Amino acid sequence: MTVKTTNNLGVLLRSYEALHNWQALAMLAGSFILAGLAMMGGAAATASSGSYAVSMLMGLVGAIIAIIGINASGLMLVDQAYDQPVRGFGAAFLGGLQAALHVIGALILLGVGFAMVLVAAYLLSLLGRIPGVGGVFGFLLAGPSVVIVALAYAVLVLATPLMVAAIWHGEGLISSLSRAADIVIKKPLEVLMHFLVLGLVVFPAAVFIFGLVFGASTEIARMYAAVGLGGFEAGDGSSLMQLLLAQMTSYGFGGAGISIGLVTFLAWSVVSLIYVLGLIFVYRAVNEGVGSEAAELVGQRLSQFKQKLDGYKPGTGSAPPAPSEATQDATPGATPEASAPTPGPIQPSGPLAETPAQPGLASPASADTRLCPACGAVVAADDAFCRRCGQPLHSR
Repeated sequence: MTVKTTNNLGVLLRSYEALHNWQALAMLAGSFILAGLAMMGGAAATASSGSYAVSMLMGLVGAIIAIIGINASGLMLVDQAYDQPVRGFGAAFLGGLQAALHVIGALILLGVGFAMVLVAAYLLSLLGRIPGVGGVFGFLLAGPSVVIVALAYAVLVLATPLMVAAIWHGEGLISSLSRAADIVIKKPLEVLMHFLVLGLVVFPAAVFIFGLVFGASTEIARMYAAVGLGGFEAGDGSSLMQLLLAQMTSYGFGGAGISIGLVTFLAWSVVSLIYVLGLIFVYRAVNEGVGSEAAELVGQRLSQFKQKLDGYKPGTGSAPPAPSEATQDATPGATPEASAPTPGPIQPSGPLAETPAQPGLASPASADTRLCPACGAVVAADDAFCRRCGQPLHSR
């Protein structure tokens, strides 16, 4: 194990510093509590009416609230991980909403890709049913299919959290998915090792926190059940889960049940916050030195497509632009021939061609105009500078 890998793994111990970020903790805890209220409200409505439609709807609402809160807190923890000022609640909420949409879209694409791999493997397996040569196809295709499907499982399990972390780091929908897949394909064992270490870091905290909450909740639930408050049914030997189920099926959620449930969601938010910061550290460690060829290829294709669209826009041809009115009408006596730029001095056309204008000689056509000695443009006699090239014009 190299020193760099050891340092990358050691930084995961700093995941507990997420609890110092009170903004991220408040955002995540608030979203989990609102999600819990929505879910418990749906369960209570189902227990009283017997209809599961309300419970499913409220469960969906609670899941959306929780997803937005996780992404918003993830953006705040990214600021903390890179020693940047932590963004405010409004900016984090809007960023979390946008990130949640990207996460949902990326999960859909990831699921579709995994389903396509399974369908392709199934279609290849049909070749093994051909009489006579089916055994040959089975020998040639079964083993590679196992490798491909196993790699698809690895991408599905390991790339999903990395994809979410990539979105928090500012990657787009396609680029985050391709980058996460590239990391898993190029560094599968290193990614697995980082996630195992992160699990070892988070697991003791989860056991400790949920053990305390479960033990205290069981005792408090027994107290409220014994005195008949909060909607609990009294009973000897009842666990917390049995008390909550009895409450949902008989009396509905009382005040004590709601309070205990919210504390449970608060415990989930503390454990989740530690995991989110650890996930950011994992992504930063395994992302070093990995380039996303798929993202670059998609970017090149989009750039080429944009250039083609720009080529079809009006006015983008290769013809030179027409001279402006300001150039043509620089002076009252200017003509189009005199206004066009030429390599040498412009020779007057018409009757003046036989007798070129000489300095100091006045003629009807050049009484109030003269030629610029630098570019040959026609300028007024009293101009101090050429209106075309800026050449100083000294009085003769």
